[in-house]
This record gives sequence, C-alpha cells and structure tokens, in this order.
Amino acid sequence: MFRKLTVFFFILFLASAPCAVADDSHSWDALKDRLVADGFNREYVETVFSASSLKYDSAMMARKMRVLLKRRFEPPAKKAARERKYDERYIGPVMLAGGYSYLREHYELLQKIDKRYGVDPSVLTALLLVETKLGFTLGDNPAFNNLANMAASSDPLKFFDDLGYEKLEEKDMVWLKKRTKKKADWAYKELSSLLKFSADNSIVPTEIPGSPYGAFGICQFMPSTAIHYAVDGDGDGRIDLFAREDALFSMASFLKRHGWKNSLSKEKKLKVIYRYNHSMVYARTIYEVSRQLEKIRSTFGPD
Repeated sequence: MFRKLTVFFFILFLASAPCAVADDSHSWDALKDRLVADGFNREYVETVFSASSLKYDSAMMARKMRVLLKRRFEPPAKKAARERKYDERYIGPVMLAGGYSYLREHYELLQKIDKRYGVDPSVLTALLLVETKLGFTLGDNPAFNNLANMAASSDPLKFFDDLGYEKLEEKDMVWLKKRTKKKADWAYKELSSLLKFSADNSIVPTEIPGSPYGAFGICQFMPSTAIHYAVDGDGDGRIDLFAREDALFSMASFLKRHGWKNSLSKEKKLKVIYRYNHSMVYARTIYEVSRQLEKIRSTFGPD
C-alpha cells in the first residue's frame, strides 16, 4: 500500500514539472515498454520520461565505446605499465592540502565511522577527494538522462560515425556490437535501480546530477550500489548520498562489506578499492592519497 502511495505522489509531483515537447519521443518507446514489463507503473514511467531535460543523444554511448575501443587496441605492455601507476594529479600539494583540511574539519565524524566500520579516515577522505573533489564536482547532467541514453543505444550503427574510426575489421565490429549491447543492458539495470532508489527515498529521478555513466552523490555510487550498500548515516529516515553523513557512512559500508580491514596488506587493500571502481590506476591512486594524508595527519594532527 505504501509503495502504491509513493508512486502516486511521485506522479503528482512530476506532473507539475515542465514537460518536453520532444521530436525524439519515440526513441524511448522500447525502453519505456521494457520498464513497464519489469513491473514499473506505466503512468509513472510516462511522467518521468516527459521531463523537459530528457533528450535522446547517442553520444553518451559513443563516448563509452570510444574508451573501450582504445583500450582494446592498446598494446598489452603499455596497459600493464599504465596499471602499475597512480594518477599524480591527486598527489600534488593543492589536492593534498584540500584533503587534509577536510579530514581535520570532519575528523570526529570520520573517527565515529572508523569505529563502526573499521575504515581509516584517510581512506574515506581519499575516496571523496578523487571521486568528487570533496563534493564539489557532481556531474553536469542528470544521471537518469545519461543512463537512459545508454540503455536506448544498443546498436553501434547509431553512433559509429562518432567513434573516430573510418572502418573496423569484421572481428572488431562483432566485438563492438556485442560490447555495446552488453553496456546497454548494464545501463538498463542501473536505470531501473535508479528509479527504485528514487522512489524508496522520495527523490525525483530526473533531477539527480550524475557522472557521464550514471554515478551520483558525493560518493559517486552507481544506483545498484546505492540500493545494496547505501545507509542512512544521519538517522533521518531516508538515504541522501548528497548529504555528508549518509555518503561517508555508505562508502565505509561498501568497503567493509567487500572485506576491508585497516590491517590488510597493501595488495589486499588495492583489491577492495578496485571493487569501488574497476581500475587499478584508480585503486593505486586512492591508496597513495590515503597514505599521504595519513602521513600528514600523523605529523600535524589531529590525534
């Protein structure tokens, strides 16, 4: 009963927002039908997809496939060498100073989280610094739009001209078609999770800013990650990943449930961090930033 009322009030709220008179409205038909077939209320789906900010743009998927194609053609030796490094942009004095300032300002909260989840303050600060520059870069477009566009772009012929290749060998074209379909299905699952998370936490789904690939909040959780690992850190009865306590508690929850312990070896810590973002460069960057922050803290406090 509560869920039906939640959907009802969401429809009323969304209906009061400006609607788009979109020339590409039919681009969403298959996606909307799929959501309804998977149990979402038809009226709710139609209302969400009428948001004035929603425009079909296959460039979202083209951007992702360009990255994956580049990695596919990257020489193995170059890839191996790259993954042994970390991103030096976050190890400079300005970034570390910002991270240390944040750690000092919120140390009491970070210690509270450490006691509950066993995740060092320096690790959570490093994640927040790299993910959103401590909450200051949250994405330029709604996460819903980005995920919907990828989910609706399962055919690479829609955006092939934007990939930067005149032609591909047959085996690479077969790979591209399979990989694009797989990524579109992934985006669909994340889109479904975003709608569910939004309804459960009284959030308008089309107004959540996110990354180009749909991560949102100052912790940059994917919607499915939010459903499984996000927690109500401030105890107000809802989860808001743009709120500091909810985001930090949720980050610690994620790490702990993936096996994090402060006593782990470097290699085991890297494996846990890798689960947060599947990149060894990323994992090494988080590890190095946290190491530097802890070094600064142990010298200058707080204790």
